[in-house]
Amino acid sequence: MKKILFFVTASYILMNGISYSQTGQTGLAFLKHGISGRALGMGEAYSAIATDPSATYYNPAALAISKNAQILLMHKEWIEDTKTEFIGASVPSGRFSFGFSLNATGTADIQVRTQPGDALSTFSSHDVAIGFSAAYQIDTSINIGITGKYLYEKIFVDDASGYAVDLGGLYRTPWNFDIAFVIANIGSMNKLLYESIKLPTTVRGGIAYQLGVENIDSKLTFASDVVTYTRESETHLHLGTELSYKNMLALRFGFQTGYEAKNISAGFGIHYRIMQLDYAYVPFRYDFGSTHSVSLSFEF
Repeated sequence: MKKILFFVTASYILMNGISYSQTGQTGLAFLKHGISGRALGMGEAYSAIATDPSATYYNPAALAISKNAQILLMHKEWIEDTKTEFIGASVPSGRFSFGFSLNATGTADIQVRTQPGDALSTFSSHDVAIGFSAAYQIDTSINIGITGKYLYEKIFVDDASGYAVDLGGLYRTPWNFDIAFVIANIGSMNKLLYESIKLPTTVRGGIAYQLGVENIDSKLTFASDVVTYTRESETHLHLGTELSYKNMLALRFGFQTGYEAKNISAGFGIHYRIMQLDYAYVPFRYDFGSTHSVSLSFEF
């Protein structure tokens, strides 16, 4: 119980220890929308526990946790018919681990009008991030990582490209606590038509604690991330929990603060041999509908 109280207190300190930033606007919003059924089900409180290729998104340093090669595939049905496809892979090599990611988000059938009435035609928008990651295990408790990303956006007939870098660190304490820190989306984009695009540079601080529940042969995970976007004025607290039974079935719940249209999430996972299936459900207010995410991962 004392350790759980410490976890809650540390989450509060993380939330209040990150200063609020100046208000601003950014493009490439898809870089702020999470990936992985497990992570989304846990409210994206994931920077300290990303043991699969989703670490290429949440914290490249966490790639060094797993000692097995992995592949992750995800499909997400988002609001307003927006869809996201993610492919990620990770390979360990001694103290190094390497990762690849492809994040593609798009919306089709956007109507073109020059005056009220029937649409003249339709078009689509596409956002793509292709990343290459590397992590290094300095010792048994400290990992560092980096991701370099090529970015591309196309809306109607106009497009723009650019680059971004993510930097991450992970400290694994002797007390089943993991502590993470990440700065993501540092970079720049070309102009889209006449407008410059500012990237949603993100700062994450995360902690996680795992507790064995021996009487039911289960493991309970608590996680917390504090997320701030450097050109926005709010800091968000992400909380997540997972109960894993015999490493076969997992139930998840998440909660987020500071978002106008969403706050809760839930999901489950099924693990069988080398395969894991994860599902996440995120409801939105104001008639935006709900988000459904399914991911499939393999560990070799």
